[in-house]
Amino acid sequence: MKTTSFKQKTYEEVIEAKKKAQAKKRSKPKVKKKKPKTLTWHKKKLDAQFSKFIRYRDNGQCFTCPMKAHPKKMQNGHFVPRQYLSVRFDEKNCNCQCYACNMLFGGQPSKYAIELERKYGRGIVEELEARRQEITKLDIAWYLEKIEYYKSITEEYV
Repeated sequence: MKTTSFKQKTYEEVIEAKKKAQAKKRSKPKVKKKKPKTLTWHKKKLDAQFSKFIRYRDNGQCFTCPMKAHPKKMQNGHFVPRQYLSVRFDEKNCNCQCYACNMLFGGQPSKYAIELERKYGRGIVEELEARRQEITKLDIAWYLEKIEYYKSITEEYV
């Protein structure tokens, strides 16, 4: 039989070790460090507030079909996709859309363009397409200002 240098602890030693471990746990209170909020966090926050504003502004009426529902069940549809930051938060680029039009039918771009021209006049589609190419850098202060602005306006609709 092989011999080892392992010495088995007595019952008293085990109890003493447990007491020390518990005392150690109690003596160190956990302090959560607050991480600074990032630009991405602010962008998501503004996205949510802006979307709510657009849906309530349009009173839950789909821009590209006759469907009308509660604004909470509708979506914020963009003519120029959201990836283009220069027009992402443009009120002319965004309108309320139902799930089917926005997601299943890809935003219905042809109907959307017709409705945009009807609502804002000729040339709006070209204007939005031209603004798509602009390079835009936004800072946290801009996001904070817009979040508060759209929050205050949305409260009037709700």
